[in-house]
Amino acid sequence: MAQDESYQTTVYFQQGGNKLVAGSGGAFAVESGGSMQVADSAALILASGATLSIVTGASIALAGTGFSPEELTRLIVSNQLMDSNQFAAAAANLSISNLPKNLLVYMITASAAANVVDASFWLTSVSAGREVWLGLVGDSTGTFTNALTTCRVSTSGCIIIGSDGTYLSRFDMNASVGSDVMVHLISPFEDVWAIATARGDVDERPNA
Repeated sequence: MAQDESYQTTVYFQQGGNKLVAGSGGAFAVESGGSMQVADSAALILASGATLSIVTGASIALAGTGFSPEELTRLIVSNQLMDSNQFAAAAANLSISNLPKNLLVYMITASAAANVVDASFWLTSVSAGREVWLGLVGDSTGTFTNALTTCRVSTSGCIIIGSDGTYLSRFDMNASVGSDVMVHLISPFEDVWAIATARGDVDERPNA
């Protein structure tokens, strides 16, 4: 029987036989009990714009340790391996006024030259499992005394739970040359920040 040249598959060997291609609409399916192995020194490469999708209910194993996609999400969003960021508060309106999404430690450094007395900072939406250490450092020259350096931390798109379990409208971090502030925040639920621990002068303001 002659070959039907009008029939073309979406999965095919490229001419020469060196590459198996899944064209538009095609797929490689590994059925139950099957497996796909990438040998030592081989590579699995995702090109720019590609998507790796892991559905809920799948099981993932790294270095012999298994976990779920949900646990992988919490690991990624917790940003445990990210670096700290530090900048000078050069004005009452900070150059960065929202908590960045990819930092574990975020320090705000007061600047005597700019006479920063009262600045605002915002916590925004957050994925469950993330944590961050948020700090305010007083000016080292001694220009600021008592609690004259203040950063008011408010929310947009999320809520804050205080150290005693009450809902807060905001909390104020007050620093001076002799007293810096560090607040450890965790997210137990989606779009919820909670104060786990705090060091220094932190004024928690409950909702009215």
